[in-house]
Parts: sequence; C-alpha cells; structure tokens
Amino acid sequence: MRVLFDGEAPVAYGQIYVCTSELPDMDRAFAGQVNGLCGAGQPGALFLMTGTHTGRVRFTIELHDGEPPPAAEVWEEVVEASLPLRAGVLDLVPWGDGSLARLPLIPEGQDSGRLPVYRVRYCATGMDEGRDPFGGLDPDELDEDDDTYLDRRPDRYLLCLWPEGDTAGDPDAGGARSDVVLRETSGAAAYWHAWARALPPPPTLWEQVEAELRMRLERERRAEEYRMRDELRRWGGRLPSERLRRVQGNIQGIVLLDRDLVDAVAAADATGQRQIAIWAARHALTVAGVADLDWMRPAWTALDRGEPLPAEFADPTALWTRVLGEPAVTFSIVSLRRGGRSPAEALHTSLDAPVNPVAMALPALLAAGESDPLQAALEALWAGVATYAAQRAEFLTEVRRAFPFLGA
Repeated sequence: MRVLFDGEAPVAYGQIYVCTSELPDMDRAFAGQVNGLCGAGQPGALFLMTGTHTGRVRFTIELHDGEPPPAAEVWEEVVEASLPLRAGVLDLVPWGDGSLARLPLIPEGQDSGRLPVYRVRYCATGMDEGRDPFGGLDPDELDEDDDTYLDRRPDRYLLCLWPEGDTAGDPDAGGARSDVVLRETSGAAAYWHAWARALPPPPTLWEQVEAELRMRLERERRAEEYRMRDELRRWGGRLPSERLRRVQGNIQGIVLLDRDLVDAVAAADATGQRQIAIWAARHALTVAGVADLDWMRPAWTALDRGEPLPAEFADPTALWTRVLGEPAVTFSIVSLRRGGRSPAEALHTSLDAPVNPVAMALPALLAAGESDPLQAALEALWAGVATYAAQRAEFLTEVRRAFPFLGA
C-alpha cells in the first residue's frame, strides 16, 4: 500500500475531484449510481462530495495492490465504485483551482498496455458536523476576523484505489462492477444518495451513438448552410451555373456589379464570348488612348484570328513599360472599407474614384487572350468597367447594344 496524499485539502461547494484533465460534470458523474458521494460515471474522473461546504478537510488517498480489508468502524460512510482510467496518473483537484497533488497509479513512462479498471472506496466521517458552517464551534466565541474555523473542519475522508481488472489489459479477465453503498450513517450522505438515485439514467451506448450522429449531421448542415450563404454573397445573391462556377480569374467585380450581364455572357456560345472579350478590350484601350498604337496591331490581329497573343503582349509589366516608357510601380494597398457597407456598395465607391485609364485598360488585352472564352469575356468586361469608372453605365449600355443576345 502506498499513500499518494495525506493532508489538508480545500473544498468549495462541498466538492473536490480526482481526474486526468477536464473536471467531471456533476449529473453525468452520478447518473445511474446508487451512491451520491463518489461519482464515477465519466472515465478517468471522480466527483467527490464532502460535508463541509467551504474549508479545508483532512484527506487521505491510498493506492493498494489488491482489494484492502473492509473499512474500519471509524468510517461512518463507505461507498465503492469502478473507475476506468484514461491515463496512469490522476490529479487531486479542488474546485476552481489547479492540481493539488499528482496521483500516479501507474509509474509515469511505464508501458502498461491497456489501462486497467480501478475500484475505488470512498470513506467519510463527520459529514453532518461538516455541514455546520462553523464545524461545531460557537461563532460567538470567535473573533470577528477569525477564519481559522475553516481550517478546523470536523469531517475526514479516505479514498482507496486498487486495480479491479487484469493489469495485463485483458478485458475479459475482470470487468467494472456497479457502485454500492456499504455503510450509511449521516443525513448528509442520505441526502446525496437519494439525489443520485433520482437522476435520469445515463444514455445507453446506442443512444450516445445516435446523439453523436445527430450532432455530426447538424454540424454538416450548418457548414453547408454557411457555405451556401457565403457563395450567395460572392455571387450577388444568386447561385451560379456549374460552368460559371468553374471560371477562374478576376470576375467577382463584374458579378457583383451586373449579375444579369454575367449570366447572359455565360449562356452565350464560345464564339460570342470571344467576340465580347475582344470588343471589351478594344473599347477599354480606346478610352485609354492606346488601342491604335502601331505596335499594338499584332495583338489585335492575333485576337481576331483566334490565336494566342504574341509573347511581347503576354507580360503585363513589360506591356506597361512599353506603353508609358517607364517601369511599372508596385503599390501596397490596404482596404479601409467602412464597416456596415455591403461588398457591392464598396465596389461602387471604388469605381467612382479617379483612375489611371491605361492601368485599368491593359488587363483587358491580356484577358481577351485567355484560353477560356467565358473567362476572357468576363475579365475583359470587368477591365472595361474599371477603365470607364464613373461612366461605367455608358460602357454596359454599349456592350448590350453591340450584342443584342445579352438582353436589354
């Protein structure tokens, strides 16, 4: 036999715990038990009741190799329960505090295979006296600031533990037994025993499986709901077709600005989409004043023939340098969008701001050369909108006039 703890232990609300990590839940610890002093309904944890509500009580914890002799007559309350372990080391934990003492049932670092079930015997004496806030002392004889009565509690407790199952880990060699009340004397113990027996029985294994399944399905439902809500937000309140959803590139701006136009473009055939892309690029670069530069002709020729853009037009930095005669400058941009505004409102605000038309228009040329005609059309349209900026309504009207199949 080894004494794992012997000393004063602080209790609050008449509770103290032996556990590995999380503190046990009171109802779950005692549900299905006949005793209300030692709750062992959660693996790896004990919920221990005391007569003292708040104070320091004498507490002893013993580890035995096998079942110890019956409790001595000095112990007025004796109960037993079985404790499946989650770890070989437990902690004695007061209410609202950290570990008071480490309780190594199995030496730390020792490979013990499957952890055995332990039997625990919880003994108490003086519980009714402990329920007295002053522990039997006359409060009139105590000084006003004398709190020493909290350290002179009349109730004492003994917790004995020993392996109940096979220490080699064979689950058939020994099983957990039901809890039992071996001795009952005090009114305090009788109260807690009656309380425990009145609790609803713990859920069966099947009920636990069903509950976990319901929780998992609910989590999946919520995740799908959040995903759908986010997709609706990104697509302007209307879910896209699968074809539109697969489009890559910078198209979210045009989606938020004119979703009807986006759907109409997506419904067009590949030839129509390519024509829209080239038309949008020409108009954007015309507004920027660079569409008719002599050295731009190979780009327009390639697009009109359905060929890839020549290599000198595929590098946006080189294209910028060639147009302006100076290297491109990279800026770091931080969004300071005022809270409470929708993405669409923020988009309109940004489009109303002054822009460099050349910088906005050049991406339209690159977009028109994309291999996916739908992506080419949508990205080129967005670049055209950004180029027209505050006059974007004029651009959107012109594109619908040029391609009647896009609708009014």
